[in-house]
Amino acid sequence: MSAVTAAAYSETVTEVLRRKYGPLRHSAKLLAQAVGSTPRTVQNWLDGTNAPRGAELIRLMQECDELADEIFRLVREGKCPGSKLNVDGSVSGETPDLLRHIA
Repeated sequence: MSAVTAAAYSETVTEVLRRKYGPLRHSAKLLAQAVGSTPRTVQNWLDGTNAPRGAELIRLMQECDELADEIFRLVREGKCPGSKLNVDGSVSGETPDLLRHIA
């Protein structure tokens, strides 16, 4: 099972937040109000300086479907190393060792 690195997690969050909120005027302030955080904290997420933790991530995922989708993609990829997630949600590629023994 491949582990998601802290860098991959942080980069994913930053990329999604920049894409969705970066073009907005006062994006850090607006997103901070939406998720109950401070503009400084949100700006750090947008800059990639820090990544949200625990409850912050959950609130962000509730606010931003695109972020939720990307986080779930990271989780699925970590469960099935060497495989790719198809558009329909099915997994293709190598069969994980556990499943090979069951089949």
